[in-house]
Order: sequence, then structure tokens, then C-alpha cells
Amino acid sequence: MGRQKLSNSAMSPSGDCDESWSEIEQFVAEISELSQSSHSLAEFASQSLRQTVELLAAHSASLWVVGQQSELQPVCHVDQHAQLNPAEVDCSAPHTRFLQAVIHSGKPQSSPAQQQSDQIWIAVPIQLDRDVVGTIEVTQPAATNDATLLGNERLLAMVGELTGDFLRRQQLNDYKQATDRWQQYEILSQRAHASLDLQDTAYQLVNDGRLFIGCDRASLLIPRRGQMQTLAISGVDSFQRRSNLVRAMESLAAAVAPSGQWLRYRGQTDAMPPQLEQPVCEFSDESHSQSIDVIPLLSSSQTPPQQTGELIGMLILERFEGSEDAGSEERTTRVANLASSALRNAVEYDTLPLLSLARWVRRGQRAGQMQGRKLLIATAIALLAGLALWLIPATLRIDAQGEIQPAIQRHLYAPLDGEVVEVNSGHDEEVVADQVLVVLRSRQLELELQRLQGDYQTIQKKLLAVASARVQSGNDNASDRYPGQLAAEEQELKLQLDSQQTQIDLVKQQREFLNVRSPITGQLLTWNPQELLADRPVQRGQLLVSVADLSGPWILELDVPDRQIGHVIQAQRAQEQPLDVTFALATGRATTYRGKLLKMAGRTEVTDEGQAATRAEVTVPKTAIKMLRPGATIYAKIDCGQHSLGFVWLHDIFQTIRAWLFF
Repeated sequence: MGRQKLSNSAMSPSGDCDESWSEIEQFVAEISELSQSSHSLAEFASQSLRQTVELLAAHSASLWVVGQQSELQPVCHVDQHAQLNPAEVDCSAPHTRFLQAVIHSGKPQSSPAQQQSDQIWIAVPIQLDRDVVGTIEVTQPAATNDATLLGNERLLAMVGELTGDFLRRQQLNDYKQATDRWQQYEILSQRAHASLDLQDTAYQLVNDGRLFIGCDRASLLIPRRGQMQTLAISGVDSFQRRSNLVRAMESLAAAVAPSGQWLRYRGQTDAMPPQLEQPVCEFSDESHSQSIDVIPLLSSSQTPPQQTGELIGMLILERFEGSEDAGSEERTTRVANLASSALRNAVEYDTLPLLSLARWVRRGQRAGQMQGRKLLIATAIALLAGLALWLIPATLRIDAQGEIQPAIQRHLYAPLDGEVVEVNSGHDEEVVADQVLVVLRSRQLELELQRLQGDYQTIQKKLLAVASARVQSGNDNASDRYPGQLAAEEQELKLQLDSQQTQIDLVKQQREFLNVRSPITGQLLTWNPQELLADRPVQRGQLLVSVADLSGPWILELDVPDRQIGHVIQAQRAQEQPLDVTFALATGRATTYRGKLLKMAGRTEVTDEGQAATRAEVTVPKTAIKMLRPGATIYAKIDCGQHSLGFVWLHDIFQTIRAWLFF
């Protein structure tokens, strides 16, 4: 500590040296701090006595406590040079009588040393409440004056009081730890005896017992069919019975079982008999445990070392590192006694005859009682739900999907096979009636026209030749028959010429049809027709463009599923007015519109998705026209009147069950 030794004048009660008193106050403060921070009496005594010897310039100091038989036991001894073993302390009869006198009187005393005349003993009692539990003594030179002795006694008395405070605090901690241990033991006892199920009892014993004892792992084994079988291992819900660890554990338990004695292994096997040495070593190698306790659990209620009776189990405790504390053996004994009684009850219950049948009957009774209450509650809930589904009205709405189109819409098709020469309008452009939208060219038609015109000219030339021949035959006075033939031939050529002209007119009319014109005024709906059609061959009947009047009326075409159309037909027959239809666009379902069901198709068709459906038309309000786009997908609900809530929610199930039962 580096503290300077006090002189005789400094230790005198009448001394007024401020430095000495400051050193004394510091000493008392340090001893008080030691009493707060030390964990054991030996630790506190070692440090406090060393400082006391240094401060009082004493030869040595010792701390004694009163044992159970009222004998004095040395705890710590310190001299000027080193700390000695308590066994080396002076235990002579005069010295012992002096210490006994201090304890019986309960007051500080001093006396010359009997064996060394140049020393004097100073001792003060250590009081715990009203009892003297020990003493602190110092040995000082005999030349110390009376005033210094009196001061030293007072200072040593303060050390004794601080030692008593430390013992009192340690006693409170011991009481608290003991209380906590008892509470843990009470909880362990309640859980161990809470169930007679053998497996549950075993897991409670090893898991809670491990925590109470303070070991790293606890295992419980029971004898079955002449062998030891592992029942539970702490910290695991299941384990592999064929593992090397479990087999080594069972071999060790089987080796210890015949003796019925508590086996303690602390790393040494020299004192063990050969039949135990090998199983212990094998289990230690597998488990890597530094400390192993194998405790037989017998039917007797005596403590394990003296237990006798039938073996009902084996408790194995393991510690992987560290050492045991002072109360570990006592806690182990308590857990072993508890495990013996709890395990005995569980084993006796588990071996009762017809136990499986009794368990089955009990579970049936409990299940019957519980099921009876549950059945009553479920019946009440089902009855209330049935009444609600029957009495509460709701609107039946049939879901349908379709698309919306303008009512005035025309599709223009290719009249003949040909090629697109020109596209005069673009997407979404306004067009007027009779406006040329697409110009086609048919090479086959042009070739046909040229052929017909060539034939026409040939016939016309032949007709001129015949007419000239008739004129010449009249001048030459030929026979009457020859002019007649020429007249007939001329008449035939004229007929051929008229027929050829008619064919030419028909071909020209067909060529005029190659200019595809808009039949109505409206907007072109075809997307990007220039890129779609320009300079491309088309076939007769191929769709070219579509034109619609978007400012006119619109028609909503719905596909009502065939399994739901019966509700719509029934509701339509029951009402004189058209049915209400609520619909919304697929692109924005937040806004809904209302229309009327105009008509339904008289037959069922198959949609593109392969579903049977009936086509229906619905009116579209004017407020929705601005938001509509041709061909937009529509989700609609057809109002089919009021029905019970159960029918509205479960009509699909009713129909399915009815079809399954009757068809």
C-alpha cells in the first residue's frame, strides 16, 4: 500500500497530527470498501490484516472464528514479511486462553506474549448482532506505550466492527441464496410430481435438476429387460439411442448398478476397480466431461450414499469444465432423493395392468365432456348463423364479363385479291361517308380488262370486214345466198360485240370497287393502317379497316355464364322493367355506371375461352361515353332481385350439391 508507519505520538489519542488522522481515515475507508467488494471472508481478512499490520507497525495479525464446537479456527494470518498458512498460527494453550477470554468478555484486551517477552497481544472481538463469532488480534512490540496501545485497540475495534458488517452482509447473501435455492427446489418438486407420465417426469427431472445442481448435463436411465436404457437427456427433446455417447452412458450405468454406490469421477481412475475404470474412461472420452457423477436411484428414502433397496433408475451428472461449489453435493443429494420418489411413482404408474385401456377410457371421458360443451356451443352458433342466413335479405348479383362497342360500326373488307396501293387515312382520324380509305390494285383484273378490250377490237374489225363484203357482193351481182350468209355473220358479230362490251363494263365496275370507301361518317379505329396495309397483298374478304361513329349510341355485350343464366331469366320474368346492370371498366373499377338489360340471345354459344355463355346486351348511359373505348373489357353485375343471405352466398354450392345428388 505504500502507507507510512505511524509513530507512537501519532497513534496516541491525544495527538493532534492532522496527517496521521488523515491516514487513519483513509485506512478506515479502505477497509470499509473491502467489506463491500470482497466475496469471501478469507479474501477480506487477507487484505484487511495486511493493511492493519502495515498501519500499526505490528509484527503479525490473525483472524479467528468460533467453530461449531466453540473451538477457535484460524482464517488468516499475516506477518510483516508474508502471509502464512492458518495452520502455522500459534495455537498454544496460553494464546488460546487469551483469545477465549476476549470472546467471552466481548471487549478488547491486550496481554504480553507468553513465549516471546518482547511482544504483546492485542485482540478485539467480532460481533454479529449480539453474538461474538470471532476475534482479530495483532502482535506488537512490548515497548509500545499505553497511549499507543489504547489507540491501537480502538483502531483494531473499528476493523472488528467492519469485519462484523462484512459477515452480516455475507450472511444476508447466504440467506438470500438459500431462499432462492429453496424456491427453485420447491418448483422442481412441484414439476417433478405434477405428472405420473414416465417420459414427462424424466424430462422435468433432468432439465430442472441440472439448473438446480449447476452442472452442464444431466441424464436419467432406468432398468428395462435386464439393461439400462436412457430415458431423458437435458437440453434435447430427442436423441439417437444407437449413438456412441448413449451406448457408453448405458454401459457405465450398467457397470455401476450392481454396487448401488455413488460413483465420482474427477479425472483420475487410479482408485477405481477394473470393472468401472474402462466404462468411465470410454464415457469420458465420448462426452469430454471433466467431472462425472453416477448416482443410483433406489426405492429407499435414505440419502444416496446410504441408500438401499431396489434400483429404479440412474442419474448421471456431467461437468465439462470448472469445479464444484461448496453446496453442490448437498443439492445433488436433494435432487437424487426427489428423483427417486418421483421416478418410483411414475414407474409404478407406468407398470399398472390395463393402463393403456384406462388411459384410453379417461381420454374418451375427457374428450366426451369437452366435446359435449363444444358441440353445444357449435350447435348454438350454427343455429344463429342459419337463422341469419335465412332471414337477412340481400341482393343477388350475377357476375358477367364482356366488351363495349359503338352501335354504329362498319368493317371494310377486301373485295378482290390484290395489292394495297394507297392508304388515305390514319388511326383515330375523322372520315366522311363515301371517302376513299384504301386503294387496291388487281393485276389479274387489269389483265382480264386488257384481254377483253383486245377481243372487242378484233370482233369490231371482223364486223367491218363483213359489212364491206356485203357491199361488194351487192355490186358484183353474186348469188342471193351469199349476201344472206354475210348478214347472218354480221348479226352474230354484233351480238359478240355487245357481250364483250358488257364484260368490259363489269370488269371496270369491279376495278372501281378496288377503291374502298367509308360507308359512314365517323373515326377510323384500325391501329396504324399505313404500316399495316401499305404495299401488302390482300385476299378477298380480308379485313382492311374499321370505322365507327363514337358520338352515337354504344352497346355493352356481356357473356353471362351458362350456369348463372337461369337466375337472370327468372328475375327478368318476375319483373316488368328491364333488369339493372352495374358495370365498370377493367382499366378503372373505382368508377361504376348503371345500365339496363336490353335483350338476351336465345341460344348458348361457346366463347373463345371455351366456356358456355349466353350473349346479352346492356344500355350505356351518356355519362360513360367520354370514358369508353371500343373493345374495352367490362366487368358487370346483373341485379336479379332480393333473396336470402344464405342463397346469395351459397347458391353455387347448392347447385353443385343438387347436380351431384340428382344427376
